[in-house]
Amino acid sequence: MKSLVVLVSILFLITSCEEKHADNQLRILIRNGTDSLITVKLYPKSQYIKMGKYIYSDILTIFKDTTFVATGRLGSELYITSDISKEPQLLATEVFDSINVVIFSGKLLLKFSPQRVVNYSNNLFTDKNAWIHEINRFEQIKTWRKKFIESDDYIFIITRDK
Repeated sequence: MKSLVVLVSILFLITSCEEKHADNQLRILIRNGTDSLITVKLYPKSQYIKMGKYIYSDILTIFKDTTFVATGRLGSELYITSDISKEPQLLATEVFDSINVVIFSGKLLLKFSPQRVVNYSNNLFTDKNAWIHEINRFEQIKTWRKKFIESDDYIFIITRDK
């Protein structure tokens, strides 16, 4: 009976331990704010490219295609870092040489680079105010406990009226 009480107590302690600490990250995302399909073509700096894909996180080595269709909900991740002190436009400049966006309904090509922007009023590489900041909290279920991630998300929204 005593061993059963000890076992139940240990199981209770293990299952009731919830990690309150959240790991922090910063993400830069691009969101489709138009009613059209948009395709994003990234040109990462050479140190971020491997086997035709690019490393889009300094937290884990994860590879992503350089061309993708941007989503309209939260947005599509461009890069994730554990350094939450970085500003979004500086992180974009650190990782990418340029970013092109094609809006299919009008076949409009937007070009962003640290030096200039084509067919858009804000430059995601130089205008900090062009980014919308959100704090999101995610939950990852690990064995016997939950892990929380608090993400400082900076979102650049492509809209039609620019």
